[in-house]
Parts: sequence; structure tokens; C-alpha cells
Amino acid sequence: MAKLALFALTLTAILAFYEVSAYKTTIITTTIEDNGLLPVLDGLDNRRGSQEQCRSQVSIQQLNHCEMHLTQGMVVNPRRPFQQEQQHLQQCCSQLKRVSEQCQCDAIQQVYDEARQQGEVTEMRQMLSKAERLPTDCRLDVQECPLVSPRV
Repeated sequence: MAKLALFALTLTAILAFYEVSAYKTTIITTTIEDNGLLPVLDGLDNRRGSQEQCRSQVSIQQLNHCEMHLTQGMVVNPRRPFQQEQQHLQQCCSQLKRVSEQCQCDAIQQVYDEARQQGEVTEMRQMLSKAERLPTDCRLDVQECPLVSPRV
């Protein structure tokens, strides 16, 4: 009788194992090729996505002459103010031309934001004006860059 019970238990275990192993898990993967373009999003989401991508590509150190150009009214060599300003502008233009066209306005915004933090309230209009003229002064591919400036 014990042999029969052992046999029945073994048979039940085998059947249970067979039932459990009969279920298979299927994993489906989808591969999406990246063509390097940003997805087309609506309005602000698209702007925010491109800003994040541009900010990750462009560091403020790469645009140090642009920052110096915008803050020029604060620290100027009294003996050579025009020459120094022109030198910073030329080097700033070189730095901006190394930035991809779709990121140039974001780079100017980034430089303006950084310069604004260092400047005084009275100089912000001058910095904004200089920053808005950079596409024209540097003959960039972008024609104008609408900059965001807080009210002062």
C-alpha cells in the first residue's frame, strides 16, 4: 500500500511539473532606430526638448568670450575699451559658429542667463541688447533669437 501511495504521489508530482512547464513566456522586443533627429512635439514641449539637448551639447565654458562680451560694460580696460570689446566679440562669434545652427539661439540664451546672474539690474538692458544683436553681429545662420528675460 505504501508503494502505491508513493507511486501516486510521484505521478501527481510529475503531472504538476508537466503542467507548470507547459506555460511558456514569450518576450517581444521592439528596436527603434535613432536617426539623430528630435521627435516632433507640440509647441513648448518641442522647445524644452531642444533646449535640453542643446544645453547638454554646449557648456558655458565653451562660450566664455560671449559672456565677457555681454558683461563688457562692467569690467573694461580704460586704455583699450573698444579694442577689448571687439576682440571678445570676434572670439564670441567664433565660439558661436562652432555650435550647431539649431542650438545657436539656445547657446545665446544660456550665455545671457549666465551674464545676467553676474550683472547688476542697470546693466541688464545693455546685456539683453548685445545678446539680441549677436546673430547679426556674428553673421550667424539664424537671423534672430527671441530671448527670455525676467522683468526688472
